[in-house]
Amino acid sequence: MSDQASIPSLAAVAALRGHPQFDIAARESVRNVVGLYRADRLLNALMSDRARALFTHAALYLHYGRTRDGEPGLTVGAMKDLCVEIELCSRGRCEAMLALMRAAGLFAAAPNLDRRRRPLVPTEKLFALHRERWTAHLRPMRHVIPEAVSWLASLDDPDFVRAFVMALSERFVAGMRMVAHAPLLESFIDRNAGLIILLSLAQSGPADGPFAATAPTELSINALASKFSVSRKHVLTLLRDAEELGLLVRGGPANNEVAFLPPGRDALENFLATMFLYFAECAEQAAPAKAVVPAAALAG
Repeated sequence: MSDQASIPSLAAVAALRGHPQFDIAARESVRNVVGLYRADRLLNALMSDRARALFTHAALYLHYGRTRDGEPGLTVGAMKDLCVEIELCSRGRCEAMLALMRAAGLFAAAPNLDRRRRPLVPTEKLFALHRERWTAHLRPMRHVIPEAVSWLASLDDPDFVRAFVMALSERFVAGMRMVAHAPLLESFIDRNAGLIILLSLAQSGPADGPFAATAPTELSINALASKFSVSRKHVLTLLRDAEELGLLVRGGPANNEVAFLPPGRDALENFLATMFLYFAECAEQAAPAKAVVPAAALAG
């Protein structure tokens, strides 16, 4: 599967953005994502937000993709190899992240007679975490894709979850980038709290206004730094880079206001619409009887 074959088409993204309820779905999704964001300086030091978001999906991809001899496919060695192959992180950072996640009860050692292998299994705690995150996206999607309601109900079905995980994972392992139609966001997705800060600012406008606030809204560098466990300098650098790219503009009597410019709004909305369609295509693949968005339309 090539990168271009795995992403929704720009036409499909534009059509979804034109849905009369898209702003409602976008605002609700971003509110959920910001609310679930785990700010942690240790994790920030280990991996970028993108790597952290994809790390457990990579692990589940190996878990469900068992080896030919029937042994668990998720081992420390296999995880290191995959992380390097898809340029997620180094082997050392992978092992450190696995150790942290085992300590947190998200993975456990699997019984194994071969001491040369170190198989792991995901725990129910990890699956619960993923169901919470998937729900954060699927529930808002009901405003623009009604069948998302039935996909939500399927998150307790192990067969659906397995197929859903594999559909989600196969695409990013093949090289899919969620910012394919939002290249201005490319420099933010691999930086600590880069995209999440932009999303947080975008949904801070009035509820009856556009999702990415085009009218000036209050900006607090200290509040953002504290909330997302980054330095003030880091936040300022992100904002300056966003200004240079024409995503937003700062103003106000003490430079304490921010407003999104049309390129910024287009980038954020394209990113969210791509994400909604990605989830829809994967859910459709996992539950073909409940198909709603034709795969050909998404692939363009």
